[in-house]
Amino acid sequence: MRRILHLALHDSRLFLARRENFFFMFIMPTMFMLFFSVVLRGGGPTDVKVFLQVVDADDGFLSRAFIDQLETGQFEVTVLDAAAADTTAYLRRLVIPAGFTDDVLAHREVKLTLTKSAGSDLQYDAAAEVRLRQVQARFLGALVRWGRTAPDSSAPAAVPVVAPADRDRLLALLAAQPVVTVDQEFAGTGRPVPSGAGQSVPGMLTMFMVMTVAIGGAESLTREKLGGTLSRLATTTFSRGEILGGKLLHLGLVAMVQAMVLMAAGQAIGHWHLFGIDFSWGPHFGFIVLGLVPYAFAVAGLTLLLGGLFRTTQQAESLGWLVGMVLAAMGGCWWPLEIMPHGAQVAAAFFPTYWAMKVLHGVVTFGHGLDAVGLPMIVLTIFGIVFAWLGARTMKVSG
Repeated sequence: MRRILHLALHDSRLFLARRENFFFMFIMPTMFMLFFSVVLRGGGPTDVKVFLQVVDADDGFLSRAFIDQLETGQFEVTVLDAAAADTTAYLRRLVIPAGFTDDVLAHREVKLTLTKSAGSDLQYDAAAEVRLRQVQARFLGALVRWGRTAPDSSAPAAVPVVAPADRDRLLALLAAQPVVTVDQEFAGTGRPVPSGAGQSVPGMLTMFMVMTVAIGGAESLTREKLGGTLSRLATTTFSRGEILGGKLLHLGLVAMVQAMVLMAAGQAIGHWHLFGIDFSWGPHFGFIVLGLVPYAFAVAGLTLLLGGLFRTTQQAESLGWLVGMVLAAMGGCWWPLEIMPHGAQVAAAFFPTYWAMKVLHGVVTFGHGLDAVGLPMIVLTIFGIVFAWLGARTMKVSG
């Protein structure tokens, strides 16, 4: 195993050092991901946090407690003071007015202002409004349970005075976990159709994992086969199995590097909400990586097979593109599988990209965990074993 790993790391270092591979692995996929996320802008994952900028003009203990509840209400909150807000761009902004704490304690009406920029996502805006009302309901419920009576209406200008013990009890009520929670899900087999960045970011990751490895890997394998590199390597102490195992591991490592690059790019795009894009890989990052490992194995096995079938480097470069495009189209990388005809959906199950997208949408879009990656991992492993076995039989190592 040590010799296989040595060969794999050596080949991966050479692969990543090539300038054209750097462009196709790091620059072009990120540009595609950003482009399609903007063009196909729409809803993202249903369980991620929504960006919300909060301008706290009050800076009282109740306004700070309200902001704490926003952060527990699936919002990603950025707090600004009134002066900084004048020069800061935003997607969604909530303004807490001055005097918020005093007005709430005095039982006076308080108006919070929520504004959305022209470039914000409509579905995320709707989610923000719903979640804001949920936070307001919890906040008002804590005030009701607190039970403090309103001050005398004959002295409306008086500043309410709250004893430290009463203040601590109110803050404890605000910080308490809800007694009753409501779980919601789509009835029957219905579920939302992925769109926007929620479709394009996982789709580009899945597509470029196979495109990068199939094109670059098949071309390098074909070149080594025709140039006699594999034949010379076979004359060394490396066995045929170790050579093929090293090549297979090398291709899998390249696929995982591509995956990690695009996962970082997708997270960065969503974190900085470039061009108003809302996206996050969600809390189950480990399950995504776990599900992509057998996909990388399947891609590596397929590339080994292609390297054994192609007779020229020109074939490897041109047909590698074609194979990648077909896999991306049939696997649901370009468009949601739900909008494809029934026959195409059935045929898609025979492509590894379909199962990779099942992993990503199951974890990211629909918020599942290990249950979303179990079956796809088994199927992808079978794909990898079959492709690797066929590749080992077609790849000519010795002269």
